[in-house]
Amino acid sequence: MPGTLLNLKQIEKTFPSFCAIMAQKEGFCVKTKKRLIAVFLILAALALAAVLGAKPLYYLYRDVSFYFGERTVAEQTVKAFAEENHISYGRYPEDLIELLEINPETKDFVLNYPFREEIPVDLSSFSRATVPLFLQWDPMWGYEKYGSGRIAQTGCGPTCLAMAGYYLTGDDRFNPKDIADFSAENGYYASGYGSSWTLISEGAGKLGLNAKELPLVKKKMVDAVENGHPVILALGKGSFTSSGHYIVLTGWEENAFRVNDPNSRIRSEKLWTYEELEGQIRNIWEISV
Repeated sequence: MPGTLLNLKQIEKTFPSFCAIMAQKEGFCVKTKKRLIAVFLILAALALAAVLGAKPLYYLYRDVSFYFGERTVAEQTVKAFAEENHISYGRYPEDLIELLEINPETKDFVLNYPFREEIPVDLSSFSRATVPLFLQWDPMWGYEKYGSGRIAQTGCGPTCLAMAGYYLTGDDRFNPKDIADFSAENGYYASGYGSSWTLISEGAGKLGLNAKELPLVKKKMVDAVENGHPVILALGKGSFTSSGHYIVLTGWEENAFRVNDPNSRIRSEKLWTYEELEGQIRNIWEISV
């Protein structure tokens, strides 16, 4: 950009007598020129930011760096949406773009991040005829922080406990946001791992629920859900996760379990046999009041 870079020779021409007077102070002119150049470059950078729409410099960096290197499908999707809506790609946190890459079901949730508004938690639209499906990435609570991420990313434990609690009691405090807050305040979030098992085994009791640990026995699990008691499973790597996850068993039909997966509406619409789940199960709790 013409006129934005300061030349050292121009500085010397501008301040010859001044530099001569101060020549006895060793290094003064050199230091002064360096400081002037630094100040000028900062001002030039700010001017450039203003010209390009007054975006924070970090947004500018993200916008420009997008064009270097290969980009994932999620990154391309977010970039196209950002351009269509005349907003900076840099406004999207990288962890949310990664969420979209992992789970395409979160597309609307991720794309609408720059337009998010605080939505009061209202569970009145959720029926208690069966265990309601709360999704981690519901805009009512998904953007809220939980541990090292957001409920949309790390909040499967609180979301499952909220589903079970709301079904059994009808108490609105059993929502993912409030249970995530409860979990964090009581030390049930394990950094780098998500919610610890004690959120269910111990935290449920503090919230007025009973959490009974079950053995890995098909009949015990079937009996629990047929008695109207949600069953929370802690899962390892498999059909639902590449690391760790919680889901809720909500019923038994056609020799298979109905499942509420807080991270997937699609997986929640499928029936799962005991044999499909067995190898992924790490712990089991029957929840009651």
